[in-house]
Amino acid sequence: MSLAFMRPVRREDFDAILELAKLSGGGMTNLPSDPDALRPRVEFAADSFTNNPTSPSGEVYMMVLEQDGKVLGTAAVFSAVGLDYGFVNYKINKTVHVSKQLKKRVERRLLVPTHDFSGASEVGSLFLSPEARGGGFGKFLAKARYLFIAQHRTLVADPVTAELRGWRAADGKQPFWESLGKLFFDMEFEDADLANSAMGNQIISDLLPRHPIYVAMLPEDAKACLGKPHDSALPAYNMLLKEGFAFHDYIDVFDGGPLVDARINDIKTIKESRLYPVETGDPGDAPVYLMAAGQLQSFRVTRAPGKVDGERMIIAKDAAQTLGVKAGDEIRAVKW
Repeated sequence: MSLAFMRPVRREDFDAILELAKLSGGGMTNLPSDPDALRPRVEFAADSFTNNPTSPSGEVYMMVLEQDGKVLGTAAVFSAVGLDYGFVNYKINKTVHVSKQLKKRVERRLLVPTHDFSGASEVGSLFLSPEARGGGFGKFLAKARYLFIAQHRTLVADPVTAELRGWRAADGKQPFWESLGKLFFDMEFEDADLANSAMGNQIISDLLPRHPIYVAMLPEDAKACLGKPHDSALPAYNMLLKEGFAFHDYIDVFDGGPLVDARINDIKTIKESRLYPVETGDPGDAPVYLMAAGQLQSFRVTRAPGKVDGERMIIAKDAAQTLGVKAGDEIRAVKW
């Protein structure tokens, strides 16, 4: 079995990515299971690596996890979001009402539409095939994105955000959407999510209320969804928190899922990664590292033992071949 590695998406990966999207169960706006919505996303992502960008201009750097010629997962870095229509979230704010006559002071929560993260970057589209789960590949996918950012600092906006799928019941019911978004979109969650994926955020600005909404007016099951990730997204949420991301009371306008954010310099994997000139050889029982090399089209990430010898790192021949490096080339590595 060859080493698994991350690489930039190609147009010919479409069929494999579509199969992964169908397995995701829906709710991943950036990985729609509809072929007509997914294809332009894959094509745009493939072009993002070849258009020689010089600044964060809305590129989507989608990568795939490959092993033995099979695509097993996806993850992406969005260089800057909301440049065309704005990136809309609800911010959970507090308001206070006071009546001197009644001697009452009441605190209430408000959902306030914001564009606070328009122009920020985003990490997302993380999905792993069920057949590859249990081998640490979810962690692999997540951390590979941060090594990409570390290698392409001028191409990715700061801060970095991540949106998690909001909670929904086992029967598919989405209480937050049912009590709020559906009233204004007049369609089912899956249809609105697909429309947002295919048409962009302008439809959110067009149809959702522009004024703050009192949380007290929502039903109890919708209130319970605020900032609560989908059960299947909980491991990803916890990994983000360990990386230095934090929840600052921003939620998705469709499903109420949490948005977390971090400054690039505060992301653990980026802070702890180092650059090493590489040499091929026998690393022996050296610790395992996540290693990255290359820029844009040539970018690769793999997981392998690495022996630090002074300023250089010794890695096995198969790891060097997977990364596309030779003796003297530079790699970025962080302990696994």
